[in-house]
Amino acid sequence: MVAPSSPAAAALTNNCTAAAESSDDVMRPTKRLKPREEESAEQHRRGHLISSSSSLSSSVASSRCINSLSSSLDNSSSAVAGGDNSSDDGGGPSSIDLCFSRLFHALPQTLIAANNKSDAFAADKVSAFRSQWINHGFRTTVVSSPRCAVSVYLDSCGTQQRIASSNEKSAQDAMHQEAGRQFLLTCIAMHSHQLQLEDLYKSVVQKSWCFKLFLDKLACVREADMREESVCDVVNDWKDELDMVIGGGKCDSSSSKDAVNTIKKKVLLLQELSNKVPSMLSILIVKLTDIDHSLRTEQLMQEYNRIEWENSSLANACLQRWLSPSSKGCQYELDQVYFKFSPPGRYLPKYERITIYFKDDNDQEERSSNKLVLIPSLTQILNRDTTKASHPIDTVVQDMIQTTWDTLLHNGYYVDQTRKDQLASPLSKFYTSGLIGENASGNTNNVMPLLLNAHFAPTYPLSLYLYGLAGSGKSSLVRNLFVAMNTAIAKHCDPELLVRFVKQNLNKPHGTLELELELRPNNNDYSVMSIIQGRRMTLTQSKPGLVVVGLEEMPSNVEGSDPRQCDVSSLLSYRFSGRKGDSKSGGGAIVGGTAAAPRNSSKRGISGDATIITIFTSNYELEPSSLETLSKLEMFQNLCAVRVEAVSGRDRHSFALSYLNQRLKETLRCKNVTIDLEIACGEGDTRPLVRYLRMLSFYICALLKQQPQSDFGSVDVSVTQDVNTNLTQITSNQSGGSMQLKCGSFQNLYAATPCVLDPRSSDIVVEMQKNHPDLADPSDLCQILDFYFAGTLAPVVILSRSKELISDLTIVVSRLEGVKVIRNIDPSSYKIMRSLYDPSDTPNLRDDILQLQRDGGVQSQSLVTIELTCHTNDSQMIIREIIEDTPSMTAFSSERSALYKDGLLFCVYVEGDITPEIASRASLVI
Repeated sequence: MVAPSSPAAAALTNNCTAAAESSDDVMRPTKRLKPREEESAEQHRRGHLISSSSSLSSSVASSRCINSLSSSLDNSSSAVAGGDNSSDDGGGPSSIDLCFSRLFHALPQTLIAANNKSDAFAADKVSAFRSQWINHGFRTTVVSSPRCAVSVYLDSCGTQQRIASSNEKSAQDAMHQEAGRQFLLTCIAMHSHQLQLEDLYKSVVQKSWCFKLFLDKLACVREADMREESVCDVVNDWKDELDMVIGGGKCDSSSSKDAVNTIKKKVLLLQELSNKVPSMLSILIVKLTDIDHSLRTEQLMQEYNRIEWENSSLANACLQRWLSPSSKGCQYELDQVYFKFSPPGRYLPKYERITIYFKDDNDQEERSSNKLVLIPSLTQILNRDTTKASHPIDTVVQDMIQTTWDTLLHNGYYVDQTRKDQLASPLSKFYTSGLIGENASGNTNNVMPLLLNAHFAPTYPLSLYLYGLAGSGKSSLVRNLFVAMNTAIAKHCDPELLVRFVKQNLNKPHGTLELELELRPNNNDYSVMSIIQGRRMTLTQSKPGLVVVGLEEMPSNVEGSDPRQCDVSSLLSYRFSGRKGDSKSGGGAIVGGTAAAPRNSSKRGISGDATIITIFTSNYELEPSSLETLSKLEMFQNLCAVRVEAVSGRDRHSFALSYLNQRLKETLRCKNVTIDLEIACGEGDTRPLVRYLRMLSFYICALLKQQPQSDFGSVDVSVTQDVNTNLTQITSNQSGGSMQLKCGSFQNLYAATPCVLDPRSSDIVVEMQKNHPDLADPSDLCQILDFYFAGTLAPVVILSRSKELISDLTIVVSRLEGVKVIRNIDPSSYKIMRSLYDPSDTPNLRDDILQLQRDGGVQSQSLVTIELTCHTNDSQMIIREIIEDTPSMTAFSSERSALYKDGLLFCVYVEGDITPEIASRASLVI
């Protein structure tokens, strides 16, 4: 152990609670973007790569933050008019200027290291680091055991430094010192306006800031490529506009109204730049890979995602600036940060502190990143309500639960209050265990220091058993729940962590199921057991993630049936505990026998791994004997049975209102939406209702955009349905404009008075009528194409018995800019999707579509048209899964590798009769 640098430092050494070093993360080497001349010298170094989280996370968060932006700007105006004592320069800048000063302006002079030699002793670095905090008015102590660290006490964060001196030089120094202090407060999420700054950063600034860092990185490592004319044409205008916004000066107008207008203008300009980032990123990557074929799209996207992860919050963005060598900041080797808080019910502010640990030179353990990245919910943890006797993460867990419900609703799945109450308890325990680890067993008196690094390492095994009638939404809940959990974890805990999905159907003959679950003694093991273990950590991940195992269609326990529920439960317990052989005749302790478990079986099994989440679905209740068998495994000890019922009655209307409200807010980016909804919501499966609401939101947006108004700050509409005439009336209560809709074939909504909404659709119909003058219902085709271009239906499926008509439609649509096409796919001769044992390079339609979507940009919607030719009924059965309106997932799918149907148009030629399975999935028959 290295001793403190001086006796004074030794005397001040604080006996803080030691932080146990985490060894949970297993690292895999990944390739990081680096200069060509440095590649050979740095092959041994790990890259900081991260796969992209659900686009849903950013869309939900951005929508919520933007909706509250107006109130933030109003608060900013008072700061402009009256001054902000907590600002860097004492002059009272607005929130946007405070945010800009942290990122785009030079670091405060007092934070630039005067002496930061790489060969300095560890103790000298600790002393220098502590001096930085002391010089900016923070109360600190040094920790020397078990590792070197500096503790910063939170009660000193609220103490303002006074700038009062008749000496001009000392006053200037005091101003620089206060600027440095405010920057450090932002780094640890203790700025007086931190919540407002974080909302503004995530909703407006983050995308532009990350894209700027990405461009700076490329300019450093790919200087020649970035000077190419094709690349300059893409990025130069955006960079010039950003420089103009940054150089626009502070909003220091003496008039409060003028200041607010200036702030709003700056925010809107920056929002426009951020909105351009996804499409520009896609185009830039295409240009760079065309220039240098050694670059891969995945490699560049991983580098961009790494930057997004390291700058997931304003606190992290400021911390990276301060610790970055390129910013001339202090290059300290920091490792972990812990928060020592007051015991619940005994708030002791003078003892609360954050302890920042230095890396141990003797520690050989690899970590997921060489950079210190703090948890995104740091602001909520440190600025908690101290009047309540609760743990600091309680608020974060509640926010994670709410984010889970919001994301489910965003994806069109409604969870009623009864189901929320049943699911909230196990989810809350699981989320809590991921944040505080081993001490998550319901102990409210847990006062162990809390790790503030971005992390999520659960210890509570989460297991659910969803049962109910067919069509009640069990499988839909599983498909959407793992996405919602990934969104909640990425938003609040760790943006780098991935939640992957593995699906296993249990309603198979026992012999087949036993074979699929059996571990095989070779390196080519493609059993489901092996896939489950492998999905936690793929080669593209920088840290292990979570795996949701969907165990679908648990059979009944009827005597003599095959499979039988008790036999399937025994088989799962047998295999998941690491046992091989016949589960029926094994008689081991796991299934009720007395025989001891075989040696090393626990190492082969996955029963004690809390990062594996199991979710059963079934039409039947779980028998007590089956529950007893499963509960003998640790991973099923918390098994929670939840009865799932289709949303009905008042809950169904509430779902329709909430879903339509959310669609309008995201599409129009408006703050307030008022909807008077009087429609028949039906019964049973909610998918037809979701489809209807998506079309309804399309027409509401079309109506509002026709009105003479430029700002959708608030929306007030009425929707009424006349069952007798089958007409739906949309009325804008603000402008008085209205539109009538009729329900046509395949339950599609059409404008009662045909109108041109997207010129591309009318152009296609005109072109088709040239070759097919007898084209039936051209207005219907035009409307369905409107839905395709707007992303309203996912996917759009057009059927016809005319091969020539389908072929011509595919050709005409593919001529449009931005539309990619796949022609002449015969399901009887070309695989629709790979099976489990097919080689990874097996040609198949699903992978072809995914590749075209990725080429069009991971973060932007790509339009793809697919022509299918079905000569037999078997061919129609083969394509039923690929054309249905749910994501296409296989046993080895993850959230990112699932095929989402937005932007897909299937043009299907059917020879002979159209089967009911295909007709039920069609958008239109021509």
